[in-house]
Amino acid sequence: MFKNMYVKTHKYLKIFKLISFKGIFNKLNNFIKFFKYFSIKKYEIRKFYKYFDPQEYRFNYIKRISTLKNKYFLIHLPVAIIFFGFLYFAIPTFYNYDKSKIEKIICSYDKNLQCFIKGKISYNFFPSPRINVKKLIIKDSLNKKNTFIKSENVSLKLSIKNLLAKEKHVYKSLKIKNYEISLNLKKIKRYNNIFNKIDNRLPAVFSKGKIILFDEKEYVAAIYDTNLNFKINSDSVKVKLNGNFLDDDLKIDFFSKKKNNTELNDFRIKMSKLNFLLKGDFSKPQKDKNILTGNLLIKKDKSKISGIIDYIDNEIIIKKSNARNSFADGKLEGKIKLLPYFIFDLDLSLNSLNFTKIYNSFLSLSKTSQNELFKINKKINGKLTLSSDKIYSGYNLVKSFESRMNFNNGNVLIDQFLVNLGKLGAADLLGSINNDKKYSNFRFESNIFVDNQKKFLSKFGIYNKKSIPSNLFISGNFDLENQRATFYEIVFKDKLKNEDVDYVEKEFNNLMFEDGYNTLFHFSQFKEFVKSISN
Repeated sequence: MFKNMYVKTHKYLKIFKLISFKGIFNKLNNFIKFFKYFSIKKYEIRKFYKYFDPQEYRFNYIKRISTLKNKYFLIHLPVAIIFFGFLYFAIPTFYNYDKSKIEKIICSYDKNLQCFIKGKISYNFFPSPRINVKKLIIKDSLNKKNTFIKSENVSLKLSIKNLLAKEKHVYKSLKIKNYEISLNLKKIKRYNNIFNKIDNRLPAVFSKGKIILFDEKEYVAAIYDTNLNFKINSDSVKVKLNGNFLDDDLKIDFFSKKKNNTELNDFRIKMSKLNFLLKGDFSKPQKDKNILTGNLLIKKDKSKISGIIDYIDNEIIIKKSNARNSFADGKLEGKIKLLPYFIFDLDLSLNSLNFTKIYNSFLSLSKTSQNELFKINKKINGKLTLSSDKIYSGYNLVKSFESRMNFNNGNVLIDQFLVNLGKLGAADLLGSINNDKKYSNFRFESNIFVDNQKKFLSKFGIYNKKSIPSNLFISGNFDLENQRATFYEIVFKDKLKNEDVDYVEKEFNNLMFEDGYNTLFHFSQFKEFVKSISN
């Protein structure tokens, strides 16, 4: 470009002849008079700048240079940029990386975590600069026997700044693939402490892994195909989990933030196939970090429970809540312990219960689903006090009830079940639902008390008897899968003979189980049964 520029030779020194410095230096003592020698008119500026006429230097030649046709701009410059860019990203491939330093970076979340790299360490610049680690094992120094995390592939993503200086590498995030996390539910506080020490740490992403939940040495459950990522900043923690739990899609979102010496927490747990949602927001004062106070919402299909709760030592204390679904509405109080097992002690007091809707909903299920309804998950244990002030049914036989039940390892123990029959009388029931792989039975004992015999006989259409015993005791067993009743003992004034018990059993099965569960709670069938055994 410059060799094509034509520059004339000028005697630039002629410029300075226009300026006379003689008078200036003779008058140094009078500084003000100094400036008069720079009169613009005196020095004729036009003669001064004519020597710099741009036309004489032929700068217009630059306009004729075409970058689109120039080989340097089209080929050499882009190739040079790509080549030197490739070198910049590729040179770290030849570095040797110290395992101990990489272990410290990965285990920076807690000083009690110990990392062990059993495989190779390498560098890749595609799809982004990163350090790859094979076979990583993380252990808790407080319990070195058990492995906390193990992974086949770990990547540390690098910033593109300072790639050529190994000591100045900036690590952006941690990615762990094909991992297995083992969580001891009895030491859940220990894991919480790891993340409660909030600091600016590497965002971590766990993909294609498994989380195993166990109680000391006993296996509890597992979350499969789990993708987990969390980000810890100076004042917040954000965690997201997607996985498969109990053959259902599980999603967990958790967010924690510090504000005005208070820790604010929001969480959301969702299982799509079960149509289950659990979410809440809690605050934790810095003075008492063991107590969480806030609001909780539990939703399953059309059933919903919302209320004010406390969370202390893995235990939810329900202070005040409302429970509602298409069958009932009322209030719920009590305690729910989440870890290491799901244990509850609840008091559900219903304002009303629509038995007709419950019964029709039950009948709409398939026979297999009906049988499975009585099989309680073995991991659900606890106590339930259940009552209702009003019962809606077709024949309005039962007015209200109250009960106490215990759930233990898949079985249900009924300590008390009191039924108010209004002016007719009352009944009580106790027993247990026992579940096994092969059967599901309900063993029971019941007392029926008749207060108004005249109304009782009229209700069931019995007109050939003047009186009946005011108390009836009966014990037996219901086969809930095969839908058949067996009576062990029946006592009016005296204990009935075996042949009479057999007759009552036969009539009950023929009439009440005539069409399985479809006729069990039909009042017309029950009325016919009472009439048949009244003699």
